[in-house]
Amino acid sequence: MLDLFNFYKELKKEGIIFCFSGPTSQAIVEGVGEALKQKMQVEETTGKTARNLFSVFVEQMQNVIHYSAEPIVLSENEGEELRYGIVIVGQENEKFYVLSGNYIEKTHGDEIEKKLLAIQKMDKEEMKAYFKEQRRKEPDALSKGAGLGFIETARKASEPIEFVIDQVDENYCFFTIKAVI
Repeated sequence: MLDLFNFYKELKKEGIIFCFSGPTSQAIVEGVGEALKQKMQVEETTGKTARNLFSVFVEQMQNVIHYSAEPIVLSENEGEELRYGIVIVGQENEKFYVLSGNYIEKTHGDEIEKKLLAIQKMDKEEMKAYFKEQRRKEPDALSKGAGLGFIETARKASEPIEFVIDQVDENYCFFTIKAVI
């Protein structure tokens, strides 16, 4: 049986403010986002830091909603579904971070890695120019949004974003991304 009290103490010790694992929806993003905003107000986090943290949190939750390869279909007729993933917000060395993970199809892993490696090498001005350039383009075939989430996350981060794509089996990988604010 899971020792929830020890798990709770470990989260606090590690500086984890928020941890969500499970099926994700837009309603969950909105509800948790509001709680996160209130937490930042209580902590008296500066406006820019709070805005950047919230923005990255939303981007990473949206990433789970749009790209997790672990759906739960709620209604066969309407095609409504939730997507599984994990999102953590924490504080470490006076900085906040947002860490998320979800299953992705193996075929998408190489493309994601290529995009993120390119973004990691850019400075803030290069990212700003790249963001503007990408905003004018049509989204790529795999994108379910504007395709700007990784760029926006990197622009809001105070350090280069980190990521890992672990192969789980012949069809799936587990994608993890961390942004420090």
